[in-house]
Amino acid sequence: MRKSLIVGVGLLAAGLLAGTALTQTRPQPPAEPNAPPVPAAVVLTPDRAEAAALARARQDPLATRLRGVLARSPARAEAPEIQASTVPVLGPSDPTLLATARFHPGDRQYTLVVRDGDDVIEIYGTTRALRSPAAGPLPPPMTPPQARTATRGPTALERSLTQAGQAGLDQVRAERTEYGVDVSFGRFGAAYNVSFICGAPGGGNCTEARAIAFAASMVLLGDGQ
Repeated sequence: MRKSLIVGVGLLAAGLLAGTALTQTRPQPPAEPNAPPVPAAVVLTPDRAEAAALARARQDPLATRLRGVLARSPARAEAPEIQASTVPVLGPSDPTLLATARFHPGDRQYTLVVRDGDDVIEIYGTTRALRSPAAGPLPPPMTPPQARTATRGPTALERSLTQAGQAGLDQVRAERTEYGVDVSFGRFGAAYNVSFICGAPGGGNCTEARAIAFAASMVLLGDGQ
């Protein structure tokens, strides 16, 4: 599970190269002959539009209300660390899920774990990522269709991608895994990966469309200041 998160966020960081300002954290030493490639460590920083989006998210009444709900919920012990995070903390907009939250802070990263019945959802956010020179090209990000025929309405996946775009998610990628679905995207100048560990991975509730819709509905729980 952890390996999948690291790979997903590393790939996402590469996908964000075109749209996010990157700062090299430290020079890499010369590689020894026949040594494996050294991953490049980069720090993700928001551009002007992303910083403005983060400022607007801090004023969102729903997010403010949910932070209060979290502070009074069974997971209230997690609230101070969430508020102290230097990474903008995205979390579920459902108070029931917030009550199950477990927060794990790190250096320029965090993991927030919630439970939805038999499903476990891991939300990983970071402003530091690694990109291996040996990694292959990324698949193109998913985008909603630009036009549809009059005889066909939008699919569930298309509706979710439209919702993601309206919420400010970019470089959205989703893939099925052996345990469920992974979704990666960029927002507020940070990289995120949402892993759905589904109780029934092949079930109708464990889909790319649902995973992307969940990612699009997440709200700002920690300021990331």
